[in-house]
Amino acid sequence: MVDLGNNNFHGTIPNTWDDCGRLEGLILNGNSLEGEVPSGLSECKSLKVLDLGNNHLTGTFPHWSANLQHLQVLVLKSNKLHGPIETSSIVEHPFSSLKVLDLSQNKFVGHLPRNYFQNYDSMKNKGVKKSTKLEYLSIGKFYSITVAVKGSELQFPKISVDYTIVDLSSNIFEGEIIDVIGSLSSLIVLNLSHNNLNGRIPKALGNLLKIESLDLSCNQLKGEIPQSLAFITDLEVLNLSQNHLVGRIPDGTQFRTFNATSFEGNPGLCGFPLPECEHRSAPQLEVDADEESGFTWKVVMLGYGCGTLLGLGMGYMMLSTGRPKWFNAIADEIEHMIMHRWKKRRHGATIREGEEVRRLPMTEREQRLGKGKTEDGAPEWEPAGKRKTRTESGEWRLAVGRLGDCRMRGLEVLNRRAEEENGVFYVSRVSGSEVRWAYKYFPIGHGLTAGEIPNSIGHLQSLIYLDMHSNLIQGSFLSSICNMSYLSYLDMSDNKFDGKIPQCLRNISSNLLMVDLGNNNFHGTIPNTWGDCGKLEGLILNGNSLEGEVPSGLSECKSLKVLDLGNNHLTGTFPHWSANLQHLQVLVLKSNKLHGPIESSSIVEHPFSSLNVLDLSQNKFVGHLPRNYFQNFDAMKNRGVKNSTKLEYLSIGKFYSITVVVKGSELQFSKISVDYTIVDLSSNIFEGEIVEVIGSLSSLIVLNLSHNNLNGRIPKALGNLLKIESLDLSCNQLKGEIPQSLAFITDLEVLNLSQNHLVGRIPEGTQFRTFNATSFEGNPGLCGFPLPKCEHRGAPQLEVDVDEESGFTWKVVMLGYGCGTLLGLGMGYMMLSTGRPKWFNAIADEIEHMIMQRQKKRRHVVMKFEMF
Repeated sequence: MVDLGNNNFHGTIPNTWDDCGRLEGLILNGNSLEGEVPSGLSECKSLKVLDLGNNHLTGTFPHWSANLQHLQVLVLKSNKLHGPIETSSIVEHPFSSLKVLDLSQNKFVGHLPRNYFQNYDSMKNKGVKKSTKLEYLSIGKFYSITVAVKGSELQFPKISVDYTIVDLSSNIFEGEIIDVIGSLSSLIVLNLSHNNLNGRIPKALGNLLKIESLDLSCNQLKGEIPQSLAFITDLEVLNLSQNHLVGRIPDGTQFRTFNATSFEGNPGLCGFPLPECEHRSAPQLEVDADEESGFTWKVVMLGYGCGTLLGLGMGYMMLSTGRPKWFNAIADEIEHMIMHRWKKRRHGATIREGEEVRRLPMTEREQRLGKGKTEDGAPEWEPAGKRKTRTESGEWRLAVGRLGDCRMRGLEVLNRRAEEENGVFYVSRVSGSEVRWAYKYFPIGHGLTAGEIPNSIGHLQSLIYLDMHSNLIQGSFLSSICNMSYLSYLDMSDNKFDGKIPQCLRNISSNLLMVDLGNNNFHGTIPNTWGDCGKLEGLILNGNSLEGEVPSGLSECKSLKVLDLGNNHLTGTFPHWSANLQHLQVLVLKSNKLHGPIESSSIVEHPFSSLNVLDLSQNKFVGHLPRNYFQNFDAMKNRGVKNSTKLEYLSIGKFYSITVVVKGSELQFSKISVDYTIVDLSSNIFEGEIVEVIGSLSSLIVLNLSHNNLNGRIPKALGNLLKIESLDLSCNQLKGEIPQSLAFITDLEVLNLSQNHLVGRIPEGTQFRTFNATSFEGNPGLCGFPLPKCEHRGAPQLEVDVDEESGFTWKVVMLGYGCGTLLGLGMGYMMLSTGRPKWFNAIADEIEHMIMQRQKKRRHVVMKFEMF
């Protein structure tokens, strides 16, 4: 056994281990060792414990360690190791004796190692023991270990040979949590927190009946919490916070012992200890595609569909034959009731040909669009005549005709003909599937329109504004739309369109000002035919299934204000060319599969100078935070006092809406002010320190850097963000104290510093008093309100900043204090012993006389009290 742990050794670990067949334990943790884990240790066939944690080791995972058949403990935590864990090389029984695996706080990537988990035989139930006597792991001395439990480090001076731990937290693992982990039935601690794991929590984890601590926090997990977890009676610590879990929290005796911090940061969760589930009479049943019992919702829906078809057939036969009579009598009565109610509700609901339509007062833009004449000549209008309907307030209400069927038969089309006197709207009818006239403005948005739009809509060649948003329209993108050479605004958002976005959009790109195809089912790649898009101000394709790279052809769209490609499956690297778009105010690329560094080596004089909103969250971007970009976010800096207090909203032919993530909850804004500034780089793989230049973005309102690998201290410069309302730095590796400067931000409504390595007293301030414990949890070194009080601390520790530009640090003060004390003692001794100078000795004699007089008075008082 060799234990050199917790010293200051540096350099590399020697690779001279040729004759180490008897070595059972090598402990080098807590030093400053560098380099790779030496492969020569593979010759130490008797190794039981290999602990190299808390160093500066680099390189990849030591795959040769899988061949050490006696290895019970492998600790490589808190190093700089990288790459995947599992190797393609075949090992028959890898890690068959392993009981403790701690690889936390490194940069390991890829999927969880399925083959290794399948072979952790020592972590599986090995039957009933013959003896109840505890046996501790010994390698000439008891092996001690530190276990991270929900952010707190627990030190065990010795551990049982049956104490099994898997800690892969604070890495960059991705993919789903594999079911095979559920076979490790002797597992006591499982920590997979602070990774990029997605998918559902496997129900198989309910088989871990001996587990005491389960931490899956700070990942991208979705779906419901399996009910099987509620049956684990030994579970003492549970942390599922900061994910995307939904549904009702399972009921169970053990689950009743957990507080809200175990589930926070999952906006879709409800039930104890969170607020009760509203509008839910019962918890939703969990769907499992591989349910062994054979009961799945696919089977239910199959039966439902068959039953519906059978019912329709029987109903048709009974109504057509008139038998049985009792059934027809009931049907007639129901029909009579429906028709009677329909007649009552019909007033003002149907648009007739030539009928005047109730409307709201038109805006100036609508009036301007409505004054155009038809292309093929005006239709023969029938005067509105006596038919006029108004609301009680006297306002006209706009009514929109509903699409009759997929071929547009009987479609009642609104022609906005704005007359100068009264601006009345009229209705013209399009017969069959042929459109006879073209109109300048064609709104069918925000209705209940269903079915498909016919290709004949392309005959409306003079159309300027085509608005179909928020309906149930399905089908592919109509290529005939590419014939609308005057089209400026195209809004097909929030429907069920599918298929690919056609390349023919280039035919009309020269006039397009805004294209919104968001929240549909489009797939394929984004067309790269944007050669003549100089007028385009807004391109919104979010919420689809688009793949491929962000097309570089968009760099020609010099007028772009909004580029929203979020919530797709885009790949490739960051579109560095976007830094040249000088009018770009909103760039949203969130929830894609983009990777690589953000900042480019290419020189752009003023990158992103107009940017107000930057959302790159939930990707795989790496490297340091883009200092050069932050320095040039001029629009996010204080631009002086405004001349007008009137709110101005971001518009690109319509108000731009956005979803903002605040402390795990998604907030939808139907429109945002042009001054609403957001930077969201959360859920990526950024590393290094938080750059101080962010503190210069004095107009910033939302800053989210959570779920990364950022380290170092929180910059005091963030206290300059006096307008910030939401600050989220959770789930990183930040250390040191919380800067006092943050307590002076009076507008700060949401703060999340949880799941870091912060220490010291939480700053006191009026706004800090409004935050609860969830804002700071997972930092075991923190204390003070709202956490427990700081014990054995008379005053808050003064903050030490190693790079303080002024040169003033408390180390310098204490050094001067010590030197001054020694010098003063020496000088005092010399002057008193020599009697020079005389004035110093006179002062010293007078002070001595005063002290002696006070002591005599105190003694006299004490004697009087003793006599009584």
